[in-house]
Amino acid sequence: MINAKEYGKAIFLLSEEEGKTENAMRDILLVKDAMLANPTYETLLDTPALPVETKLGLIDEAFAGIDANVKNLLKLLCEKHATHDMPKVADVFTALYDESRGNLRVQAITAIPMSRKQLDAMTKKLSLQTGKHIFIENVLDPAILGGVKLRYGGVQLDGSVKTRLETLEKSLKGLVI
Repeated sequence: MINAKEYGKAIFLLSEEEGKTENAMRDILLVKDAMLANPTYETLLDTPALPVETKLGLIDEAFAGIDANVKNLLKLLCEKHATHDMPKVADVFTALYDESRGNLRVQAITAIPMSRKQLDAMTKKLSLQTGKHIFIENVLDPAILGGVKLRYGGVQLDGSVKTRLETLEKSLKGLVI
């Protein structure tokens, strides 16, 4: 078992030192997405049935054009039977990247897709409030009925209709008539 936090930090610091952080960021997300989209590939890389050399060759073939440090990280994880930890390592790398660049990734959870105008207005408002570059991901959840929930940096702001109705219900139940 590996420490994903340490591996993510190490690959980030190495990328910063070599001035390749932008490329590494792009490629580490590419590898993460590939691993999440193809769980059988991850299983193949972690299986003891294949020789390590064969698995490393598969990585070279599948990820021929990516940053060498990211590819070497994936190979190291493969040798340690820990390719399943690649998404966690990528998340640590991304968090360090965002912190160093003044970025803030925000999830805006809504019942229906937000319009470009709404996303732009929310981006502008959050940027003014936080002083950071905002990247919004609109996640759909019909269960919230309406409104929006925002999640970012360990904070959750809940302006959903469902929560407002639940709050109203609680206050009405406590009302003595």
